[in-house]
Order: sequence, then C-alpha cells, then structure tokens
Amino acid sequence: MRFQRFGAATGAARRRAGLTAWAAAVTVAALLGVGNARAADLPAAVIAVLDYEFVLRGSVAARDIRRQVEQFQAAYREEASRDEQRLRAEEAELKRQRTVLSPEAFEKKRQKFERRVIAAQRRAQDRKRRLDRSFKTAMAEVQRGVIPIVKQLTQEMGFNLVVDKSQVLFATKALDVTDRVVAELNRRLPSVAVPKPE
Repeated sequence: MRFQRFGAATGAARRRAGLTAWAAAVTVAALLGVGNARAADLPAAVIAVLDYEFVLRGSVAARDIRRQVEQFQAAYREEASRDEQRLRAEEAELKRQRTVLSPEAFEKKRQKFERRVIAAQRRAQDRKRRLDRSFKTAMAEVQRGVIPIVKQLTQEMGFNLVVDKSQVLFATKALDVTDRVVAELNRRLPSVAVPKPE
C-alpha cells in the first residue's frame, strides 16, 4: 500500500515537472519570437575593430605623456637616493653611538631614527600616488580624444559597431581602423601636458 502511494506521488510529481518544462518551453519560444521580431527592426551590424590599447600606447600624445612621467620619476629617484644616503649615514652613526650612550638615550635616538625612516617611506609613497594621479589625468585627455574620432569615422565609413580588438578572436585587417584612429589622434592631439604632481 505504501509502495502504491509512493508510486502515485511520483507520477504526480512527474506530471507537474512535465507541465513546468512545457510551460518553460512555450515561454522561451514566445520570447525568441519577440526577440526575432525586434531584431528584424534593427539595422544590420557593420563592424569595425579598434586596438584601443595600442591607441593608448602608440599615439604621439601617449608616448609624450610617458616621457614626461619618466622625467618626474627620475627626479623622484634622485630625491629617494638622497633620503637613503642620509638615512644610511644616520644609521651608521647610531650604531657607532650604541656603545657610548646609555640604553635609554640609545632607545630614544633609535625611535627618532625609525620615525625618519617611516617619514621617508611615506614621502616616497605619496610621490608615487601623486604621479599616478597626474598620469591618469593626462591619459584621460587622450581617451577623451579618441571618441570623437571614432564617431567621425563611423559617419565616414558607415560602420555602426566598434569592437575592441582584445575581444575579437579573428577579424580581417580590412575591419581594423586602429591606424586611422591613431593618425587622426596624432594630428588633433600631438601632446598633452602632464600636470605637476601635487
């Protein structure tokens, strides 16, 4: 008796599952039909490919930005080198004084030295953070320059979809507009001043 009830329950469960699957299939078919009807109203995709990373690396303005950033970095390296030499000299002097100072006096000087080391590290981190901010500000100007060029090419060449090359598995060279974008960007934006890191 229990076996029959179990079987009956299983049969009912199967019927419910079958109805649910059928309802889902009808819903999906209806949605696909609606999707196809809407897709028919859309224009055909005319695709162009853009190597955006190359544009941001290879344009004249981007290369000039990197050159300016490298100049700031060189100046910062000199400052860091001076800090390091000064701290090494202080450390050597502190080690020399260890034998002549009382433990309390030595501990006081050691703590003072550690505070100077931490301050130098913070200065270096702060310089890097400020330089990163200046770099991003300058590169944002290059990025803003790309969009109007792509829009103009869209009107001139008739494509209506631009895909980043990093997202494309394969595309013929004829679809690639990178060189044209870089050439126009170089003409419109030959240089960008990197703001002084502050």
